Amino acid sequence: METIRLETQLRNVDGRQVLDVKGEVDVYTAPQFKEAVNKMVDSGEKHLLIDMSGVRYMDSSGFGTLLSVMKRLKPNGGSINLINVSGPIDRILKITRLNQVFATYASVDEAIRATQESNSSAEAVS
Repeated sequence: METIRLETQLRNVDGRQVLDVKGEVDVYTAPQFKEAVNKMVDSGEKHLLIDMSGVRYMDSSGFGTLLSVMKRLKPNGGSINLINVSGPIDRILKITRLNQVFATYASVDEAIRATQESNSSAEAVS
């Protein structure tokens, strides 16, 4: 019996889309991961919320996917917010300084509050 290498599922939390990711994000599963993240962008999400609590492993192709999506979001003031990142993945984010590109949060609620605050700040400036 073959184990599922990657599962992605969208759920709604307080009117926001959250992408739950479980498994491994590597060269083989990155296209599936990219498709799921791009669906969020295509649906109009500006501040992506990605729950990584079920991700056991992520290689450079996974980080590359996030960077390519960030290039689409940045011109419109968007962001990628990673939630429940495991210790090894968080370490890679810090070593590569990607923690300065992607925000990380301990909970979905914390990420929602932070992205609502940034939406409010942007609207006040407009």
